[in-house]
Amino acid sequence: MTVAIRESFPYRYDEVGSLLRPEKLKQARDNFRNNKIDEYALRRVENKEIDRIVEKQVEIGLKAVTDGEFRRSWWHLDFLAGLNGTQYFIPQNGYCHC
Repeated sequence: MTVAIRESFPYRYDEVGSLLRPEKLKQARDNFRNNKIDEYALRRVENKEIDRIVEKQVEIGLKAVTDGEFRRSWWHLDFLAGLNGTQYFIPQNGYCHC
């Protein structure tokens, strides 16, 4: 059974699931890239920030909540990785895999 709930807001919005990354998460990602923390430490920060953002969404009464895609770095890279004939490269290194 589908239930439609109509709420009256002075604006329209669409929840896409991806939320702005908190500073703690951005710092942890930077530290991980620079080998200052390991993957386990990064996951702990991600888990804590995901728990926090889910609790906040529930607290404000959202009907559907999201993890904010906090484990994702860039949405389009996941999309591109699923295409045949594409490959990831680091621009500074160019295409050469010598």
